[in-house]
Amino acid sequence: MLGGEQLAQVEKMRFQPFKFSMWELGGALGDLGTLLPLLAALVLINGVNPTSAFFVVGIAYVLSGLFYRIPMPIQPLKSVASIAIATGISASVISASGLLMAGILILLAVTGLISKVAKLFPKPIIRGIQLGVGFILLRAGIGFIRNETLFIDSNITAAPVLAIPLGWLIAAASGLILILCIRTKRIPPSLAVLGVGIIIALFIGPVSNLANINFGIANPINISMPSLSNMQTAFVLLVIPQLPLTLGNAVFATHDTAKHYYGNKAERVTPKRLLTSMSGANFMAGILGGMPVCHGSGGLTAHYRFGARTGGASIMVGAIFLAAAIFVDGNALPIFSLIPYATLGLLVAAVGFRHALLARDVTGLLNKAVVAVIAILALVTSSLAIGFAAGLAILYAKSLVTYIKRWLAPPASKLKTRATRSSLILPN
Repeated sequence: MLGGEQLAQVEKMRFQPFKFSMWELGGALGDLGTLLPLLAALVLINGVNPTSAFFVVGIAYVLSGLFYRIPMPIQPLKSVASIAIATGISASVISASGLLMAGILILLAVTGLISKVAKLFPKPIIRGIQLGVGFILLRAGIGFIRNETLFIDSNITAAPVLAIPLGWLIAAASGLILILCIRTKRIPPSLAVLGVGIIIALFIGPVSNLANINFGIANPINISMPSLSNMQTAFVLLVIPQLPLTLGNAVFATHDTAKHYYGNKAERVTPKRLLTSMSGANFMAGILGGMPVCHGSGGLTAHYRFGARTGGASIMVGAIFLAAAIFVDGNALPIFSLIPYATLGLLVAAVGFRHALLARDVTGLLNKAVVAVIAILALVTSSLAIGFAAGLAILYAKSLVTYIKRWLAPPASKLKTRATRSSLILPN
């Protein structure tokens, strides 16, 4: 019989780092529900250059697939995107946040500081972050389904059918197809769900917007540097709230999730390398005026649960975004707007549910309390940073109480030592 190391070597030899199949493509598209709505909002509300945004996402996906050899997600920096959309700040400030994040992340990687930061993220903290991400995705998915506007970049609404909002009917139909595909395992679930959504769009969607697309070769390389004032605004308003989320979810939780799903196949996924690849992607976003991006544990669950197993998935979805950037002269959003919000919402909610299940292996009352506090606060406040701080405070409080108890009640060995010394000084 083969030993453990030999079995690992055999499994490694069997592993094909790049496959290009329908299942890989289905898994690759499983995270669109997180990516597309935020990208569209940054383009429509904040004026982010769509060509640059699609180009940065495409390049980051392709390079991540080639290097990590597993489906590594590329997602918007969620705190940056959320704050930017809510405040309507300019695209140049958003670009500045990308440059600043790139500098901070590479500094943590090359100086080795990330190994010290890792001590702030023990298993209960990571599981709490993963559960919090799952809850947030569930809420976001339900929000998309409830959205009165049915499609991205469109004002199309529809009257309820038998008093049931159309979004819920679309989600219900898509859900049945999703369950059927999961049970039969004949068709990639995400492709089937997205296909149904597009068919629905052909009847009630913004098909007329496709006439505004101009096909042609676009130049995505337009380098510009944000001003010093934009950098200052970006640091205070966008970077400081984003950094804890990036370290917690995009670095440590992504590293843990990759090991959970892919085992030895994820040997290239380390915190230092994740920092480096995100730094490179955000540097591109900063100088090209694109959308700042990161990896993410939720996206990794989306890719895996919908069938992606190799770096080929990332390469394929990256090629789609690169084609949208280079061969569509201007805005490719009308193409992606054919996917109903309810369809994206169903995919996001399904991923959120599966991602939340990663916290099932936590044991111990205190550890479970830490996980619950992080997740609940993240859901209530929409900030993983607040949940992380609260969870860390609980763990440090435990350590402080333990230290005080030890200080007040010395170990028995110290008591014996003191008794021995006393008997030598003061004999009977």
